[in-house]
Amino acid sequence: MPDIERSKPEGPAHELTSKVVLDAATDSMRSKAKMVGLAEYLKDIAGKPRGTATGGKEDLNSHSEEFIVRDSEGIQVKSLQELQAQLAELGASFELLGVESIGNPNQKVSAVVQGVDESNPKSGFERPVVAEGPHMVLAPFAVDKTGQLHVFRTIQYRTGSAQVDTPRGFADAKTLESGEQLYEVEEAGEKVKANMERVLGEEAGEGLLQIKRVVYLGSPRVNASFVTSKSALFGVEVDYDKFVQSSKIITEQELQRRREQEQHEGLIGGILDINLSEYVNYKRNSEIPRDLTADAGSDMVVIDFMGKQLDKLNRRQSVETEAHKGFKKSNPTGYLEYMLHRSKANKPESYEANKIKADRFAEKIK
Repeated sequence: MPDIERSKPEGPAHELTSKVVLDAATDSMRSKAKMVGLAEYLKDIAGKPRGTATGGKEDLNSHSEEFIVRDSEGIQVKSLQELQAQLAELGASFELLGVESIGNPNQKVSAVVQGVDESNPKSGFERPVVAEGPHMVLAPFAVDKTGQLHVFRTIQYRTGSAQVDTPRGFADAKTLESGEQLYEVEEAGEKVKANMERVLGEEAGEGLLQIKRVVYLGSPRVNASFVTSKSALFGVEVDYDKFVQSSKIITEQELQRRREQEQHEGLIGGILDINLSEYVNYKRNSEIPRDLTADAGSDMVVIDFMGKQLDKLNRRQSVETEAHKGFKKSNPTGYLEYMLHRSKANKPESYEANKIKADRFAEKIK
């Protein structure tokens, strides 16, 4: 396994997007827009009531919880207010205030109060937030012998629909208890390799997985106001010729066979070899379901590749511009002839009109 690189800017960046500036803005807002758990708020702050959903400065704009209960009438869904009223009628020695969290060992939804200003007890609003154990998202890619970029994705069935996904891996269940939200980047190499081997299956042991480069792309969140956990993104460059030998790659021939037979089963888990143009058009398609986390790594790989290609193009154009200036100065007639041939190749329908103009100009410089 190669050492993991960290993605870094290469050239000018907007000064207000730097980590230093964002950290300073965070520090300036920390005491004015705290996020605290609902239980902590009710215990220590409680500047506004919850449950009336009028919002603004009047209450926390809470969504009243609904509970699944079993009584003499069977299983029912009851609101927090209904249960509070029943408990009061029964003379319960406690008051039910709400739900702190729900979930499982790997994912948890918690009730919090956001935007709490320590100097203003009427500040803050309640909302649920989602957290899960740290989660690795891989963006496999390759550059073939012709210099063309390929990104590799899979098709998975997620929450009711088939989507273009990417390899993922979850940490152990204890991470939520400790509050850890991210893999140790420098120590993640074996996890990256294991997830890539899982994608290829048993064939990985036959030499089809040759990892050339691993780049840590950052740890974005799908929705920073709702999801508190981070996803560690890794770009994984593989050897193209070896990787595409996998039987899991859905080739053009296999696609044609499926089209002819209108066969779509068996797509789940298959590996898609998507070139740059195809990926751009996949992103342009507004009619298909997309997973922002799954796309993020591939998007960054594509942006980085296109940025480098643009840098090369700009350097080439700069060199060509200087060469053209020298050519035009030293041999104006030859330069005019060259530009005329270029015009014919680019816009053949305008060639005759351009030739007349060129002939007139040639007479002037004789």
